[in-house]
Amino acid sequence: MRNIFVVLFAVFLTTSCDDGDIITVDLSFDQELSICENNTESYIVYDLRNDPSESLSLLFPRAGNESLFTDPTPENTPTMLSINGTTIRFIYRTYNRDIVDIVTNQEFCNTLTPADLVILEDYEASSGDVEVTVTIVDDDNDGVPTAFEGADPNGDGDFSDSLDTDGDGIFDYLDEDDDNDNVKTINEIDNTDGDNDPTTNPMNTDFGLVNGDDIPDYLDTDDDGDLIPTIEEDEDGDLNPRDDLANNADNIMVPHYLNTIETISYGNPGNTSNNIYTRTVTTSFLVKNIDIEILRTDNIDLGTLISTIDIEQE
Repeated sequence: MRNIFVVLFAVFLTTSCDDGDIITVDLSFDQELSICENNTESYIVYDLRNDPSESLSLLFPRAGNESLFTDPTPENTPTMLSINGTTIRFIYRTYNRDIVDIVTNQEFCNTLTPADLVILEDYEASSGDVEVTVTIVDDDNDGVPTAFEGADPNGDGDFSDSLDTDGDGIFDYLDEDDDNDNVKTINEIDNTDGDNDPTTNPMNTDFGLVNGDDIPDYLDTDDDGDLIPTIEEDEDGDLNPRDDLANNADNIMVPHYLNTIETISYGNPGNTSNNIYTRTVTTSFLVKNIDIEILRTDNIDLGTLISTIDIEQE
């Protein structure tokens, strides 16, 4: 698996650069990064462009950098990597074949270089810095951005005092059911206005009703204000109140927990034991102060890598 360097970082003796006039390269890559997964010692992120067939690649150690794909960096405080030409490398290359073909055939990250794949130009930075910024908009993927879920209210980097509305020991920004009523938060929000902030015009089924309140459904233990907790309106006891339906006052089939004329308590069936979701992580790379003479700039917004991780909390 370590032979991945054959493709991305082949020894210079096997490649050659034109010793004639140096032509500067105007970079217009799409900045949508990919990553080679088959190197156990290093991360290799890269961007590709066709016509001409070329690549920008950044290599850095896995050890100590795992969090760059899992945890957000503090605001305005990116992680810094220093290019040294050995463990941390930045390379521009061109190839003799169509880059789309190379990727389609899964040759870019291959451990063995195909005989017909030739590196035409090979330029590597000997120094420079890389700013890595990691952002996570919605840690628990429940439709409510972390910024609106009371995470780190003091802004001091200590998340131990974050909001936990239902008191279940899982902070709201990590909890897929913030009010612990067995209806997941993502099913209790309304973001039809498209502002990605479900707190501005929240779904509030019992607003204005006799026993209603101004609490959004995703934080309300009694969504229809009928004085029967949502969790107790689960007729079949399958831990999913959404599938127990009856006609409401307008003769429309709705779940009991949203039906003011359904006021039977079926008891508390308990809660699901697992808190499972997929987190989307955005990692951005800004390469600065590099010394590759053919590039028209020494600062390059390399782009962003979008990755996902599965989270299961008990």
